[in-house]
Amino acid sequence: MAPHDNTNSVLRSLNLDGSLSRRRFMRLLGVGAAIPVAGTLIAACTTDDDELDDEAGGVEPDPDDEEADDADIETDDEDAEEADDSEEADDEDAPDDDDDEAADDDASADDGEAQYGGELRVALVGEPPTFDIHLTTATLGTHMLMHIYEPLFTWDEDFQVVPDLVDTHEVSDDGLLNTLYLRQDVPFHNGDELTSADVIASVERWSDMVGFGQELMSHVDEIREVDDHTIEFEMTEPFGTFAVLLARQNNGCAIYPQEIVEAAGDDAISDYIGTGPYRFVEHEVDSHVLVERFEDYAARDDEPSGYAGRKEAYIDSIRFIPAPDEAGRVAGLQAGDFDYLENISTDQFETLDADENVVAEVSDPTGNMLLLFNMERGVMSDLTMRRAVQAVANSEEMMTAAAGEDYFRLSPSHMMEETVWHSDAGADLYDMRDPDLAREYLEEAGYDGEPVRILTNTEYQDMYNTALILQQQLEDIDINVEMQVFDFATFLDVLGERQEWDISIMSFAFRVDPVQNPMMRCEWGGAWCSDEKNALVDRLYAEVEFEDRFEAWEQIQQLMYDEVAGVKVADSVSLIAQSTRLHNLGLVQLAPAYWNSWLSEE
Repeated sequence: MAPHDNTNSVLRSLNLDGSLSRRRFMRLLGVGAAIPVAGTLIAACTTDDDELDDEAGGVEPDPDDEEADDADIETDDEDAEEADDSEEADDEDAPDDDDDEAADDDASADDGEAQYGGELRVALVGEPPTFDIHLTTATLGTHMLMHIYEPLFTWDEDFQVVPDLVDTHEVSDDGLLNTLYLRQDVPFHNGDELTSADVIASVERWSDMVGFGQELMSHVDEIREVDDHTIEFEMTEPFGTFAVLLARQNNGCAIYPQEIVEAAGDDAISDYIGTGPYRFVEHEVDSHVLVERFEDYAARDDEPSGYAGRKEAYIDSIRFIPAPDEAGRVAGLQAGDFDYLENISTDQFETLDADENVVAEVSDPTGNMLLLFNMERGVMSDLTMRRAVQAVANSEEMMTAAAGEDYFRLSPSHMMEETVWHSDAGADLYDMRDPDLAREYLEEAGYDGEPVRILTNTEYQDMYNTALILQQQLEDIDINVEMQVFDFATFLDVLGERQEWDISIMSFAFRVDPVQNPMMRCEWGGAWCSDEKNALVDRLYAEVEFEDRFEAWEQIQQLMYDEVAGVKVADSVSLIAQSTRLHNLGLVQLAPAYWNSWLSEE
């Protein structure tokens, strides 16, 4: 079955015919509702024919959800014609391109020259799981820590890999020698100068702990310290993703001082010293993490571009504040207690957009939602059972509950269309919405009612809501579902143990290159591993020419669908919410970077 176009209809949860919008779903669910109560509320969301007649086409009127320009969502032509009159009345409240451009102007350099000073207060959904980038895949950690630490390479505004701590990178004609010339006179926060020894120690530690590094080192014959600022990587064969793997990313190769690496050994680092524009000051659990401008920071000379180029620390200090409750984050922004909110549901757009002290915008897609299977053990280690879930999954229902009707994009690609890696491989197995086929697979698998455990968390409401709708879709075909709901830190622990779950709801951050997708590693998440996959991934890493790498990637994506390594749900956009005193915020796809931003006077 071909992928479904997204329409202007709303959630058809359970056996309803268009009667449940995300706003209604959220009102019924309520903040902090327990799972049994939530399931009962969803099951109770029915309306009779008379009520549907009163609501155009069964759709609950919702002024802030009529326009979808920012999310590139197509609307059904017939629905659009029927709703013309109401849309004209609601246009003033809808998030449209003109409003976003105006909001952009409000927070831009047009407000005046960049100025030094002030403390930026960023509300995070929780505590960072660690201060050691080598040990975490969580964007929450990268969001904060990339202001303290720096990688060898990073990404410009076009998502091209470019040097960061590296000055220049040379590759020999035969592709077997990568030479890194480091920037000179770059100090760490403890005053020591960055040298080749620090880089080698960091790369070797990272490669011992992280799949990306292990893949890199499997193609390295020898690392040589030529001098204090020159390093040679002798390769066993040409390796096209050398710089990509060493670039900024979650679980990326941050560069630490050699003595700190050696002191930490196999444990997490305990001295948070990097070369970044901000230095670590203090961490008070459940209160804040405070970083301050590093006065001796050595900035690059080239112009700022994306996450690359010159980084100017205009802001004196940044206070990262854990605020797990969404209502508390919103209230804090409106009260002036916060300047930026890390994660906010799109239900808050109308409230925030109406506040003259807040800039609310809808971003380009910043990630995608995925159903991840435990392929190592349990009921979902059976391919036929995974195919049953793939067949019944209704992406539009899940994402309407997770994000809202206008705030997602249905797409079979595991790489965003904003990158060069977008592909429709496997599209016939995407968003199938076929419960009859799913029941056939259940019968073939001999399913006998064994519980299917869905793992989710409470901090990220979109992941939680996705789990609730998936639960109902599976129960509709008589699968026995058990919900496993934890705080985010525990969620990550349980995910890694691969013991107490069968399906995990995952929200993947924006990836620039497919090798950054953790599913490429056999040991990650659900332990997707096969000889065919491993051969293709090896090729994806090693090929030098883009055409050859893209061919390998398309075959991998097709295999992801054929082996049902996961079920792609949809691409998701984010609501950017910040105070009007924060200016010049750059890219957010890989988490915001607050260098080159500044604060106006309150």
